[in-house]
Amino acid sequence: MCVAMLVVAACGSAPTFSGIDCGSSTQGPGTDDDAGARDCVWSAYSSGAAVRWTVRSYTIEGDPIPQTLRFDSALGVVTTRDMSADKFSSSTDRRIWTWRCTTMTKIAWVTDPSRYSFKLSNCTGDGATTLFP
Repeated sequence: MCVAMLVVAACGSAPTFSGIDCGSSTQGPGTDDDAGARDCVWSAYSSGAAVRWTVRSYTIEGDPIPQTLRFDSALGVVTTRDMSADKFSSSTDRRIWTWRCTTMTKIAWVTDPSRYSFKLSNCTGDGATTLFP
């Protein structure tokens, strides 16, 4: 039994997620916004349901920036941003950033008020606030 658990742990399997999965999206120069996933996240969060959304953003130079947003009533809102592949960022910034927050609000885009991102606040970890995506 212990050997099986060690093998699973060594393989790096992701913990099981039980909740609403709003899917995976891609964002960056030349890609479209995924309004459906944003609405999925907001609906779940507003009702207190556990939710997850993953986004792969790209820098102007084309470097991938994977991000994940999760919410559940026990942990609050947790987001990670993997900057390790961003060749043009400072070497100290090339790591996985994590925020654990208690509040998430919608913030309208300046260029198109019908679209929005999420502002996460009252956070611990890598800052007091952040935006997703």
